[in-house]
Amino acid sequence: MTGVPLVSIVLPTYDRLPLLREAVASVRAQTFADWELVVVDDGSTDGTRAYLEALATDDTRVRPLALPHSGTATIARSAGVSASRGDWIAFLDSDDLWLPRKLEVQLRETLQHPECGWSYTAYRHVDARGNVIPGRPARATPPRSGWILEGIVRFTIAAAIPTLLVRRSLFDAIGGFDQALMLRSDYDLALRLALASESVGVTDTLVIVRDHPARTTSSYPQLGQLEENEVVFRKAMATAPTAHIRRLCAAQCAVQHAAMARVHADARDRRAAWRALEHGVRVAPTSRIAWRAVVGQAARQVGLRR
Repeated sequence: MTGVPLVSIVLPTYDRLPLLREAVASVRAQTFADWELVVVDDGSTDGTRAYLEALATDDTRVRPLALPHSGTATIARSAGVSASRGDWIAFLDSDDLWLPRKLEVQLRETLQHPECGWSYTAYRHVDARGNVIPGRPARATPPRSGWILEGIVRFTIAAAIPTLLVRRSLFDAIGGFDQALMLRSDYDLALRLALASESVGVTDTLVIVRDHPARTTSSYPQLGQLEENEVVFRKAMATAPTAHIRRLCAAQCAVQHAAMARVHADARDRRAAWRALEHGVRVAPTSRIAWRAVVGQAARQVGLRR
């Protein structure tokens, strides 16, 4: 295929060749064919580079991009977007899969709503053997369209990174990924997309997210995840369009502090735990959600709850 593709797919990877082969195959099996696949190799040492070079010879829509190892998906995704050319940008992780009609269905539904600069789809979680994990994503409702910022803040709407389809002009307008975030830049992106534009929620399950021990979120320290969550909510609080959303973001900041307190308490660092609780109360002094989280953790601190 020649010319500029309509959709650019950005896929970061590092030392996951068996899973990567399956992820790439799920892209090549798409019923919609006007795409390019920018595979960003974060310095793999398992034969990934040779595989991608051979694949690019066979399918010119596949474009390998080799980077020095950074260990950060944010850097890899940003480099992939910079190297891509399509009017629309989609994302896939090397351990996840798309169903064959993902792009066809999502693009068709999104183009029917020109007021929406992005869309997301339903997805399901499977384990390493491919068995569906019940109850995942937790708390999430089926995708819905419109202004969905509150649902994303509350975690009742799950716009996972491999389900996104974003108009490039919108991605550029909101500044792309936050380079300061190691892990949660995908959630931060979804929040900022929801702040800037209405979305199309595609209710078809078109993406498979695979949970396995080597998944990045499984290996990243819990305290680091909570700290990044707090940064994301603090940023959202500063740009929230209404007082209601600001209060929700503040409450979520406090919830993260309460969870940090539990991590510190489990490590027997009571001083750090109490400091985290203090920060939680300070950031959301009038929030019931925050106080429930903080009081619950305080009770654990004094031995009243487990």
